[in-house]
Amino acid sequence: MKRTFAIVLLAILGAVGAPAAGGPAASNARETLATHRLSLLDGKTTTLAAHRGDVLVVNFWASWCAPCRHELPLLDQWNSDWAGRGARVIAISIDNDARKAKRFMDDMELSLTVVHDGPNGLARSLDIPTVPYTLLLDREGNVIDTVRGSAEAEVTALGRKVETMIAARGAKPVQEAGMAGGSR
Repeated sequence: MKRTFAIVLLAILGAVGAPAAGGPAASNARETLATHRLSLLDGKTTTLAAHRGDVLVVNFWASWCAPCRHELPLLDQWNSDWAGRGARVIAISIDNDARKAKRFMDDMELSLTVVHDGPNGLARSLDIPTVPYTLLLDREGNVIDTVRGSAEAEVTALGRKVETMIAARGAKPVQEAGMAGGSR
């Protein structure tokens, strides 16, 4: 019964959370997201496909973006809360200079996975309209929701969707914290 409820709930969330206009709604978005090479700040590269099997919150940000500075600590906390539970956050910097992304990450004391892709990389391929811009990918790499900007209600709702997806797999949810209350 619980499993059936979880499957129905996920189907509803997927239908309600269809990607918004002005973002990765194209049919090839899944493939682009999966195969695009992203540079880790230590010089290695990765792809989002390397994390298949996990629910992914993919956040596009820049060091010059004030809303990003406000939002990233919450995403970092979520990433810590979800560790080992089947979900994670990947933060993709669109800064021109990877050193700015690294300095920003160090200043903010972020522990989540931060990659540098520049303004002409994945964000341009997907026609990301603004930063911050956040995608929710299911375990198979499909975009099931987006948040354009950093409206607290939308970001918090995205976190609840992830918790629901984790719970559908049988992991225990953690207590919710809003952006204002979620300090490090």
